[in-house]
Amino acid sequence: MTLTTMQMRDIGAWPRNVVLAGSTGRGWRNIHAQHVAVEPWTGTLDPVGNPCLGYCVNRPAQVHRRIGRGGPAETRTLRPRQFHLIPAHDASEWQRRGRSEMLAMHLSQELIDDVAGRMWSAPAARVALDVPLGTADPLLEQLALAILEIMREPPDPSARLYVDELVHAMAVRLVRAYTANGRSARSAPDTDRLDRADLARLRDLVEAHLAEDLSLEAMAGAIGVSPRSLSRAVLQHWGTSVHRYVLSRRLERAKTLLRATDHTVASIALDTGFSSQSHLATVFRKTTGLTPKAFRLGGA
Repeated sequence: MTLTTMQMRDIGAWPRNVVLAGSTGRGWRNIHAQHVAVEPWTGTLDPVGNPCLGYCVNRPAQVHRRIGRGGPAETRTLRPRQFHLIPAHDASEWQRRGRSEMLAMHLSQELIDDVAGRMWSAPAARVALDVPLGTADPLLEQLALAILEIMREPPDPSARLYVDELVHAMAVRLVRAYTANGRSARSAPDTDRLDRADLARLRDLVEAHLAEDLSLEAMAGAIGVSPRSLSRAVLQHWGTSVHRYVLSRRLERAKTLLRATDHTVASIALDTGFSSQSHLATVFRKTTGLTPKAFRLGGA
């Protein structure tokens, strides 16, 4: 689900809030994220159909939350490294005292439902997340900080696939740890493990579509496995992430074209899945220590 089709709140546009970094314009799928300096605020939020996972980046704030009409109220000091959730399908009342920086991550409910259906071998149904106010979760934190780090860097189209993997891992963690079924039931066995033939098909798929905007979901769907299984298999068998594997294949193709053809660097960049000549040059220099031109002229 892309940003244009995902319902969300623009928390950074609330009075006196300031957006410090965001995912807008980066082409990310299944997530809209903002790093926001948040001011004191009181109000009621109507549901938008997608949950918003909040992570306190720095400075504590006292937060009062009530979910649903007549639901129990919670009041806690939300401290750095702790999470909270704005639910997808219930109205919620909030009172925030204190200024702090938050990472607000709207996640696709469709993705969460799909992950839950695969994990519990059941038809996809609307899944409700329950993240208590002030939750500390080291795994979720690692994923959130990775997303925050990417947002603080200039936009990089090659990061989309990496974000895909982060978001799917986050959805798996949320379903497993913060849903009623996740806490009480055993997950279904992983029946869609990749064998050698599947890995060969994946390799061929990547090679045939290097110039395209490959997504984790599209590659997994073409092989007939879940995105989670695809990521785990690539790590297990090839010792890397899907994102890094695809990037390495793009770089190798670019090296071949630089040495074997007289195509322009700009043309080679587009033919190998980079957004521009400068994008190829940045990744090339970071990986090899050379510019594409220097490599073509005989660099190691």
